[in-house]
Amino acid sequence: MSTSKLSSLKTQLRRLRDARDRVRVGLTLTSAIFWVTGTLLVWFTLDFSLNLNPLHRGLMMLVSVPVLAYGLGNAISALRGWGASIIDTAISVEHTHGIDGDLVAAIQFEQGQAIGSSELQAAVVDYVAELKDEIDIFEGFDSRRLPSRYFVVGLIAILFAATYAFAPRHVSAFFERLTLANVNYPTKTLISSISVNGQEVDLSDPTKPIPIGYGSGLELTIACQGVLPKTCRVTLEDEKGESTSATLESTDDDRGEYVYAIPRLIQPIQYQVFAGDAVSPVLNIEIITLPALKVELAATPPDYAKNIQFANSSSSTHIAVLAGSDVSLQVVADRELNAPQLTLLRGVSQSVSKLSPVADAKNTWQLDRQQASLANIQETVTYQLSAVDKFGLSPASPIRGTIRVVPDRIPSASLQTIHHIVLATASPVVRYRASDDFGLANLAFQLKIHHGQTAPRVVEVPLKTFAANQPPQTSLEGEFSLDLSPWALEVGDRVEVTLLATDFRDNAHEMPGQSDPINLEIGDESTVLAAIAEADKQSEQMLSELIQQQLGLGETQ
Repeated sequence: MSTSKLSSLKTQLRRLRDARDRVRVGLTLTSAIFWVTGTLLVWFTLDFSLNLNPLHRGLMMLVSVPVLAYGLGNAISALRGWGASIIDTAISVEHTHGIDGDLVAAIQFEQGQAIGSSELQAAVVDYVAELKDEIDIFEGFDSRRLPSRYFVVGLIAILFAATYAFAPRHVSAFFERLTLANVNYPTKTLISSISVNGQEVDLSDPTKPIPIGYGSGLELTIACQGVLPKTCRVTLEDEKGESTSATLESTDDDRGEYVYAIPRLIQPIQYQVFAGDAVSPVLNIEIITLPALKVELAATPPDYAKNIQFANSSSSTHIAVLAGSDVSLQVVADRELNAPQLTLLRGVSQSVSKLSPVADAKNTWQLDRQQASLANIQETVTYQLSAVDKFGLSPASPIRGTIRVVPDRIPSASLQTIHHIVLATASPVVRYRASDDFGLANLAFQLKIHHGQTAPRVVEVPLKTFAANQPPQTSLEGEFSLDLSPWALEVGDRVEVTLLATDFRDNAHEMPGQSDPINLEIGDESTVLAAIAEADKQSEQMLSELIQQQLGLGETQ
């Protein structure tokens, strides 16, 4: 059977099929573009005119999704019949021209897809081959509306390009706002920044509040660019729903800054700024308590004073310690802080140190033990603590305190004797008394032996010595027979006796306690006896006067 008789017919059918497919695709694309463009236009109109917030934008798009889905579904339905076979195309041509299946049968006979006698197949093929010149395959096919739709799509593209060329910021802002971003449409006036107490607000995330301390002042600084208005307006609303507004004037006409201040704020607020044609999103300020610090001071006294009851710890900011003590300082906070800063003042000198965190305690810092700032403290120290938390907040006022040093006073000593003129080999009795506020360490007699015009000879006679680990001996008195025979004294010599008392201070030997000196003059026997007699006479007279006073004798009548 010849296959060339229907080749031209099949070619026309393929052309018809391809033309129909192009129309279907064109209708689908243009319909989809019309629906999407219309939806975007409605979204832009509502969003731009009403300045919708992210929530309302999301609801707007959510409500319009079913309508857009319906339109896109209708557009896609135009693809029905796309990619049809030659047989399907031939069937549609038969329906158009009222042919009773001969066209389809001829194609099937030619392709060997039908069963029948060869004479019948040849007759059908010949009939259709003669018929192809009498029918118009493209009859009923209309593609005239497609160019007009392409024209409209072209106009839409041109309008979009022109809009983007003349207002690129508006177009970009619109598509960013479709992602629910906090982006405003461009205005003549631009609110470039807003600061709360020096902390810049993130305008791209208005839900993030700026914290300030309870009772702190509020200073709102608004910076604008572009066309600077003479005034701007700020509205505030508290948690009870009560609102207020204020009109702000520019602090500097060239800089475009506006400042709003409240001396004390104790509750959270929402605020919004209106500057020219620019409007900020609704922003939030939250109130949090200020950081609270507790200072813990502890003192370790010198070894010699460990057994003495002395205030060596305090949870307040002040403490009194013994000179030479080591003071430890800890700071406990009610929240996480940056490392607190300690400033120490000693007279006119000043030092600044950072405290270190305590490993096994939460929110606790201490002065590093490697620092000798408060070791072996010898003078009163004034300190100041400052700290900042993660929100940039500090205590209402710096923590100040004093470490008062209680000095270890020099021991006191005194000497007494009855006889001041003695023999060179005598052992005069000396009555001594010594005391110290935190314990005596050593007692000794210092003898200055004066002989003629020569320089005096100085010797020491030990009296008592105490160990630091013994119970403190704060007061001591007694009598001591001072043996003068070892010093080879001669008549006419003079011995100046002083009691030296030292305590356990580091520099005690440099600054010992000293009694007033007593003088012993070396004489012969007659001189000593005369001195004793004189002393006895004076004693007798003093005793007589005492008796008369007690008995009331000798009074004038």
